[in-house]
Amino acid sequence: MADTHEIQIENAQCQIHKWNSEEVFLFLINLTCRLGFALFDIIYKHSNVILLCIILLAVVYGLYKSYWSPLLLIRELTHTGFDHIPYIKGRDRVLHIARSQRNRQVGEKVPPPYPNGWFALAESRDLTVGKVLPVDALGQNFCLYRGEDGVARIVDAYCPHLGANLGVEGSVKGNCIECPFHHWRFGENGACTYIPDVKNIPKGISIKKWDCMEMDGAVWVWYDAEGRSPMWTVPPLPELSLWGYRGRNEFLISSHIRDIPENAADAAHLNCIHQLSFMTNIGKHLPLLNNIIGHHIWETDWTKTDESHIAQMSIDQNYMILKCNAFPFDLRVKQIGPAHVRLHFNCIFGEAYVIQSVTPVGPMLQKVVHRIYSPTYNAIFGAILVLAEAYQFERDVVVWNNKTHVSSPPYVKADKSIRAFRDWFAQFYSEKSVSMRDAMQNPLDW
Repeated sequence: MADTHEIQIENAQCQIHKWNSEEVFLFLINLTCRLGFALFDIIYKHSNVILLCIILLAVVYGLYKSYWSPLLLIRELTHTGFDHIPYIKGRDRVLHIARSQRNRQVGEKVPPPYPNGWFALAESRDLTVGKVLPVDALGQNFCLYRGEDGVARIVDAYCPHLGANLGVEGSVKGNCIECPFHHWRFGENGACTYIPDVKNIPKGISIKKWDCMEMDGAVWVWYDAEGRSPMWTVPPLPELSLWGYRGRNEFLISSHIRDIPENAADAAHLNCIHQLSFMTNIGKHLPLLNNIIGHHIWETDWTKTDESHIAQMSIDQNYMILKCNAFPFDLRVKQIGPAHVRLHFNCIFGEAYVIQSVTPVGPMLQKVVHRIYSPTYNAIFGAILVLAEAYQFERDVVVWNNKTHVSSPPYVKADKSIRAFRDWFAQFYSEKSVSMRDAMQNPLDW
């Protein structure tokens, strides 16, 4: 009898703790509601403290990104300008974009893809002492390295011995670059200086050394189809040695190199593509909001200078909110050669410099980088400019990624500076410049 009584007690206890699914669901709903009300009550009672903490965290984060951790915004080729393609949001997004690009017409009488001039290959801060970088650009394979003397150097990527790529697993020995395959070394002038177990190095063994300069935060190579020495040098900006680096944005763009700087001479496009607020595109769909959230009004002037390789441009911008010019600024632009631009901002928040470089990664593929510098007192403005400038630039990228080349457009009065720009840009081509057809038929990829 005692055993039976114990079994009945155990069964009764099991019945007490056995919940059906409906009871469990109601319990969880009740628990969630109670926790939600409790959380809401805490937020309501301490809203001022919470808001203050959020503001303080935002300020600390902004100061950190402005002064100690520069912003880096990278936009790959497939990021911008392809939302119009059907099924673009599916798993085969990249394949659909590739198909669209294959069907795109390049255009007729397209200028050579690689003009003569200085081109940025890498960020100076990325090429530390003893580091080696492989870079493919301008239809060439380069090897960049920084010797122990702190000087950046650029040589052909391939070892003349058996063709190993010096930029891949190569190493720096003193001021020489060492091949990873058989440890042959090449000195500052490109000549072979050391071969293991060989006392007398045969004459004539060398690799091509490219003219190189470090300027405006980047390592630049001189490219000339005729093999000429640099035809101009670039003087340093005194401000950059005093100001701080606030970050950069990078874009890969499917376009001809001339399209990028030609934008500066195309005054009419500014009041079309860039009239909308730098903060949002909502005014494109709701035009009535443009007067509330603000819109841009641009005035520009593009001219040549006494130095044939330099052109300049002045831009006056007004940011209008309800007929009030809330954020005026002026921008002075200096184009140095085909691929180097310095933009000087001056506004109510102070000054800043934007350094733009355009590097042809392929015949119709450009890497565009904007590096931002500003004084210490307006570092936050400089950091914001990294994002704001990128947001405006993306509006151009949408067009570039889908346009074709028109060699002889029907010019109107507003396009006179475009015609002048194309005439000016033509000086950077020469008799041996690689044609677009040859560049497209002989790509770097296998």
